[in-house]
Amino acid sequence: MVGALTGLSAARAETSAPPTSRHVRQNVSLLSGLLGEAIRYLDGEAAAALVDGARTAAAKGEARFDQLSAEDAVYLARAFACHAILGAVAEDVAGRRRHAEFEAGPNDRPLSLPAAVAALKADGVSAEEITEELGRLNVVPVLTAHPSEMRRRSVLDREGEISRLLSLRRHHNPRDVDRRIQDELFREIAILWKTRLQRPERITVDDEVRNTLSIVRRSILPALVELYERWAVELEDDDLPVVLRLGSWLGGDRDGHPGVDAGTLERALRRQAGLILDFYVAEVRRLSSDLAFCSGLISVSPEVAVMAERSGEHSVHRADEPYRRALCGMERRLSATRARLYGEKVAGASYDGPQDFIADLETVRASLVAHGGERLVGAALKTLLKIARACGFHLMSVDLRQNADVHERVIAELLQKASPGPDYRTLDEPERVRLLLQELAHERPLRSPFARYSDETERELKVFDAAAEALRRFGPQALGSYIVSKSESVSDILEPYVLFKQAGLVVGGAEPAASLRVAPLFETIDDLAHGPQVIADWLALPAARPLLGEAAVQEVMIGYSDSNKDGGYVASRRAAWEAASSLAQTCAEAGVRLQLFHGRGGSVGRGGGSASEAMLAQPPGSVRGRVRLTEQGEMIARKFGDAPTARRNLDSLVAAVALASRTRGEGRASPAQATALAGLARESFAAYRALVYDDPAFEEFFWHATPIAEIAGLKIGSRPASRSASRKIEHLRAIPWVFSWSQARFMLPGWYGFATGVRRSGLSTARLGDLAAESEFVAGLLSNMELALAQSDMGVAARYAALFPDEAASTRIFDTIRREHDEACALALAARGGARLLDNQPHLAESVELGAAVLDPLNGLQLELLARRRRGDESAAVALGVQLTVNGIAAGLRNTG
Repeated sequence: MVGALTGLSAARAETSAPPTSRHVRQNVSLLSGLLGEAIRYLDGEAAAALVDGARTAAAKGEARFDQLSAEDAVYLARAFACHAILGAVAEDVAGRRRHAEFEAGPNDRPLSLPAAVAALKADGVSAEEITEELGRLNVVPVLTAHPSEMRRRSVLDREGEISRLLSLRRHHNPRDVDRRIQDELFREIAILWKTRLQRPERITVDDEVRNTLSIVRRSILPALVELYERWAVELEDDDLPVVLRLGSWLGGDRDGHPGVDAGTLERALRRQAGLILDFYVAEVRRLSSDLAFCSGLISVSPEVAVMAERSGEHSVHRADEPYRRALCGMERRLSATRARLYGEKVAGASYDGPQDFIADLETVRASLVAHGGERLVGAALKTLLKIARACGFHLMSVDLRQNADVHERVIAELLQKASPGPDYRTLDEPERVRLLLQELAHERPLRSPFARYSDETERELKVFDAAAEALRRFGPQALGSYIVSKSESVSDILEPYVLFKQAGLVVGGAEPAASLRVAPLFETIDDLAHGPQVIADWLALPAARPLLGEAAVQEVMIGYSDSNKDGGYVASRRAAWEAASSLAQTCAEAGVRLQLFHGRGGSVGRGGGSASEAMLAQPPGSVRGRVRLTEQGEMIARKFGDAPTARRNLDSLVAAVALASRTRGEGRASPAQATALAGLARESFAAYRALVYDDPAFEEFFWHATPIAEIAGLKIGSRPASRSASRKIEHLRAIPWVFSWSQARFMLPGWYGFATGVRRSGLSTARLGDLAAESEFVAGLLSNMELALAQSDMGVAARYAALFPDEAASTRIFDTIRREHDEACALALAARGGARLLDNQPHLAESVELGAAVLDPLNGLQLELLARRRRGDESAAVALGVQLTVNGIAAGLRNTG
């Protein structure tokens, strides 16, 4: 709905806005100066001179690192990395200030749900239609552990405190106040300088859960509370439905991860329950303090009177305060619930599930309304009800994910043990489907307590048992979706349902019923193309509808990163868009509601960019209020690390989904547009594959000209870098693939193939510009690509290419990459009539420029250390230096892939 976007500043609502020049440069100067002061204070003048001299030489392009000792190289790597970290903090603080000034000013409001509703009204949408649209909204950001957050929690804590202190600085502060702030900043930066940046060991899944929950506790949950309070006030709607929930993959993503099992799932949910129950206890305690109504002065409902009598609260001071007594009883039940879920001794009655807690809150609210009026209820109780409905006792719905190949092996073993016959893996697709449907048509399980299964099968069955137990303990919303990676066929969807049955998650019969939904993940170019037909064939099965349940919602996940590694940037984005469009049509024809799950985020090469812009650019009819999308790894701290930033990003996402949901038929590509984009995608795909998969020297070039070997060995996250021991690119995970190109400043996954695609498909720059003007999808495609091009540096990349010892192959491959890069830059500028990359987004251009200032010396140092490793230096000091430069470059780029 183009009209609905009028007056809304959607473009950069997400993440910390690019800051104004003056503020960011002041912040950078202050923090860099304090770091230099800390180095001088703690390590002496010679150390400070080493760092200052290297930074000055790097700024002039005169830095030489080949004469450094390994120890000095490590020291400089740590200093450069700290400068990069502080530069990112400086930029974020300036961005938050800019956002606050913008929101307080007379300009158009940033994209928010109230602003979106106002825009819909202005566009002629009736109040009844808006109410219906809000009732359909189900927006779920899903937190994942990857790409891995490189920074230790200790470093993140220091960053948070430095950010807080820097935010307190104002030009009108008294001098003594500024002095105290600066002294505290110095202390925090000094602590950062003496804090180990790298991890000594690979973190565990439990560590990742704890680290992510610390951000949820500090900023995401407070942002959720503030949003529901704001929305109720600004929309003048106390009965606004739950439109925003939280999801997570932490503890449940088993795909290629040996560290995720039944135990990690149980512990993740238990920790989440502990966090949200602690929140409820604090909020109920606050309500108890507020609702000190005396029974002699105000009546209460019989239900509240009963709650008060059963509360166990017998203090003489509260004898005539029924609301307080009732709430004290609720607090005790919540504490008992927490103890029960943690396996501790339970004193008194607990809540069986979140619905009982919600019912008690509703009872209190109803009594207040009946005996005093709606105005007595207060925002705190209304918001607590919203949070309880959104978060239950689980806080975030945990998805389970596993590769289809694993399901195939487990099903094959279960069938063979139950009734020896032909190996399931040798059956063709129709025979597999027939056999799986046969298993779902009756109640008898395949699993036998007397059979001995392989370790893999036992491990998988335990996960399904844990999933069933999780639903019983934490409530029906505790688990989100069951994601099937590498989905290619209907049998890939049916296999998990048969496995669910072994744990009681599916009740077999003529109309089988499931407690958990299966979401196939289509993640290669070919799978995205065939995915809609797979879904059509699945939905045509008689068993599909009862398995989907009364809601009749089919979720499908679209993979952006693996499809990019498979076919390049343009082909990947186009395939994802086409798949979404076709899936919407397929589900509509089948009478089923589609819920798309977008596996995107992080860098441009992994589907990154503004989530709100991405939603607004979705195909017509593909959103319809229901969207899930991943919020990935290191981006969680950046997008949700403080409550104001988390609030803005969540608000803009929900608003964009609301607006995109109103788009029905308008905006669909014309035949001419579709033909042009199909040609561009086809030719760019061919160009990308020719380089990455068809050139026999490219694989070795990649392993030499990027730090992929070093990254694979880093102790960054809990998940292995590859699904196998193979060095083949097709076996490498998409995250280290993108990460490696980013470290070497190629940014190749974010643009390669585009220029050749334009040229070979016969698109003129004028036509390309027209397509961008006509299509949100093309505009976003070009805008995100331009950012990747701006972040790349072919001068730096050339030095990495020189690390490949086959000089002839290195020159040939790099010349191909450079030509494609230069041509892509020219085309991107010509399409929009620009003179320089990002000159239409000056704040973003400045952000990239400032980033380059800290990246260049880090890249120079990393190149020297990589050269030493390539020459056989396996010393611990050189390895540590490489790791520190990887940390620093990731901080400067703001992502790890």
